[in-house]
Amino acid sequence: MSEVTIDVDDAVLAVVGALLGTTTPEDTVHAALRQVLVQRQRMAVLERMMVRSHERITDESVDRWRKTPAWR
Repeated sequence: MSEVTIDVDDAVLAVVGALLGTTTPEDTVHAALRQVLVQRQRMAVLERMMVRSHERITDESVDRWRKTPAWR
């Protein structure tokens, strides 16, 4: 693991720590970085599902909140 020194907004760090349930700045940063990775992995899965169902995000005719037959 590498050691990095950065300036962090204390208020933002406190809010993110409370949201993630962490108690130290180091734990907060580690948890936040893991959350970004998990979110990107979820987005990749959703994109693959949409490609398989032939549905496109940019298709204005598709109601993005309606489940299509491909989701069932």
